[in-house]
Amino acid sequence: MTAKTGVDFLSWRSVRFNEFFMISTEEKLRITERIIESKTFRNAPTSSAILRFLVQANIEDRFLKEGIIDMEFFGGKPQDTKNNPRVRVNIYNLRKKLNTYYENEGAKEEWQAIIDKGQYSLKFEKKIKEDPKTKLEKKSFRFNHWSLLLWAVSSLVLVWYHFPAQPPKIWKAFFDNGHSTSLYIGDAFGFTGQTISGQAAWIRDFKINSLEDYYQLIKENPQLEASTNPANYTYATRMAENATHDLSRWFANWQNDFEIKYASKSRFSDIKKDNTLYVGRLKDQRNFIYLFNEGNPHFSVKQKMIDFVNHPQLPDTTFQLIQYNPETDYALVSRMPGPNKTAQFFFFSDHDIGVMATVEFFTNPDSLESFQRKYLQGQEYFTAIFRAKGRERINLDLETLMVVGF
Repeated sequence: MTAKTGVDFLSWRSVRFNEFFMISTEEKLRITERIIESKTFRNAPTSSAILRFLVQANIEDRFLKEGIIDMEFFGGKPQDTKNNPRVRVNIYNLRKKLNTYYENEGAKEEWQAIIDKGQYSLKFEKKIKEDPKTKLEKKSFRFNHWSLLLWAVSSLVLVWYHFPAQPPKIWKAFFDNGHSTSLYIGDAFGFTGQTISGQAAWIRDFKINSLEDYYQLIKENPQLEASTNPANYTYATRMAENATHDLSRWFANWQNDFEIKYASKSRFSDIKKDNTLYVGRLKDQRNFIYLFNEGNPHFSVKQKMIDFVNHPQLPDTTFQLIQYNPETDYALVSRMPGPNKTAQFFFFSDHDIGVMATVEFFTNPDSLESFQRKYLQGQEYFTAIFRAKGRERINLDLETLMVVGF
């Protein structure tokens, strides 16, 4: 066998290196399908779809940024991509699910799909097995007593400064009860029809809040059947964007995340197994009004009113939360236990101001600490009523009217 020259040897090493660390397109696609078919991803259609999107971008060697993903995957508009948290939240969800997959079903996978923190592009990395000889050398290594002392002191300092504080009691279950969390956005049902000028339009009728309501309308007014159709999308106000931003930042503080869903698509089978957050209007949200009434021992929502009855110390009271003054909004907030040891946190109001103000309030450590100390006395569950004031749908003041712990 002839000896390799210096140049030949370097070229040979480069080829061997590339062979070892290169992965074919077909293998990337096979890995992707194994991940999507796994138990971890089985009930996560959004994460699965985003994974396929990122893998295709990797195959095409395209660099992805938040705005590109928002436009290409979520169908966002260019002017909306500067302040839209749905990309960050869903990429965070996907990164966490990938970590879970490689800790369980994919523990023996040779290649891993990875999204680095702070990045949006996906890459494939080969897991390198450690040489047994190296393991033995590491195992045999010993600190001398001065090194050990220095290491112990350094560790204590790191723990003191970097160990995360415990989350507030009313949020704690969302981060450590073993259930995933879903954020339901209170959206509005609509149907398509014609404007008075004859143009096609998406129509919002406050009396029509579901497909059942729409078909009842058609039944009572058959002449509308030819000129209207159920819309294939719903509508959410600016409240959804602001509340999602505050909640995603709050969950990220505790190294946690949630999936974003819409109330119009909510199913009790999903609510039963997940921790539930709801942000939206008080009206027209039948599933979440039902859950609120079932979970509260003294409060109940009836049409436009909230009744408070049968409390051992407090008098019966009725609140009318539906307001026609756009500068004043009443908000109903309730932290309740859910089915199967899940957690539920509901934020209701008539206008945007109430939900935005209370979500901001309950994701602020200072206001949370003051609220818990003043009203809860160690209790985890409560229902509270607030009055928010603002202009142009911007919160300017929040007043606590009533808090009942249980």
